[in-house]
Amino acid sequence: MTSSSLALWTPEQTQLISTTIAPGCSGDELRLFAYACQRTGLDPFSKQIYAIKRGGKMTIQAGIDGLRSIAERTGQLDGSETLWCGDDGVWTDVWLGSKPPAAAKTTIWRKGAGHPFTGVARFADYNAGQGLWTKMGATMIAKCSEALALRKAFPADLSGVYSSDEMEQAVEPVTVTSAPAPALPAGDDKVFTAGKAAIAKATNMEALAKVTERMEARKGDLSTEQQEILLALALEKEASFTTAEEDPFDD
Repeated sequence: MTSSSLALWTPEQTQLISTTIAPGCSGDELRLFAYACQRTGLDPFSKQIYAIKRGGKMTIQAGIDGLRSIAERTGQLDGSETLWCGDDGVWTDVWLGSKPPAAAKTTIWRKGAGHPFTGVARFADYNAGQGLWTKMGATMIAKCSEALALRKAFPADLSGVYSSDEMEQAVEPVTVTSAPAPALPAGDDKVFTAGKAAIAKATNMEALAKVTERMEARKGDLSTEQQEILLALALEKEASFTTAEEDPFDD
């Protein structure tokens, strides 16, 4: 992508992100990344969030502290608990074994929810076989189970954002769920293209509002990724109107 400005960043910052924090990402992928930064409140320049291309597809990653911070900011986080087990399947709240645990299980409680949210991560599925995984296996697998549970408890805030610990061993981006997820529709490219064109042609907030209303009515024809890209483009357009309306002589 060129250094054309995204709403959150200056052209220089956009260029820096495209070469260091999200290398190899397309223009649409950078807009998705910008939307994720805005949605989560994480700062890419402080390395709280970044993008990695695997198998030609972008994966958005953050440290476990970033995921915890997002959950805390909702005001709905109501506690968590992590347990470990060996091959015997017996769960314990402290892992004292000389070998890594077979799995970790984290339970998250959210205020107002009628049930807790649990994430289970098997060591064999996530072990990168190097670095801290060889020295602090119990801690590393606990981070993975916590990330799984946090995404379940706060899907609107953490959907599509993975912890770096989860993805360290991945060759391809993966989504781990408690049950197989149904295949998502690919989305109508004609509707998507028309939506991008309509946003680009909008000359004021009123026109943009009408475009977003039409987008909402046709969202059933769009994939989740297409919806997020259009939303990011609309936010970028809205920001350009706000900037244009500012009085340059107003101190």
